Amino acid sequence: MSIQEFLNKYSDLSKTNAVVYMEDADGNIFHSIDEAHKKGKHPFVTKNLKDSAIADLNDLGLSSKSEASKLMGIIQFIYGVDAKADMTATRGRRTYSSEEKASILANWKQAEAEGKTKADFSKDTGVTYQTLFKWIKES
Repeated sequence: MSIQEFLNKYSDLSKTNAVVYMEDADGNIFHSIDEAHKKGKHPFVTKNLKDSAIADLNDLGLSSKSEASKLMGIIQFIYGVDAKADMTATRGRRTYSSEEKASILANWKQAEAEGKTKADFSKDTGVTYQTLFKWIKES
């Protein structure tokens, strides 16, 4: 299974409270016992969707909560994703006036003198790392 297949398979997992499902002998999935008996083929197995997702993550090489946490941290850093934010909401492009830019760069020079990293400064100010890097390069 690829990461994309995993995402497709489990994309609705966080949107439902129903994590238990029935699987028939042919591997068809049913979300109720009645549906399974009407449309499925015996025998039926009751499965937990979270357990199935964990097994699929193990197959992808992610075998512990610690590894998952590290991966989430890396993804959040790379893409600037906030795990608590609504994933459907998109942030619009932010523009800065010349005065704002000058003020942020002045604050950066002070923060740099204090030993702060560009990444930490970006997080604190809300300016993306890429934008800050570009401004520093241009100044």
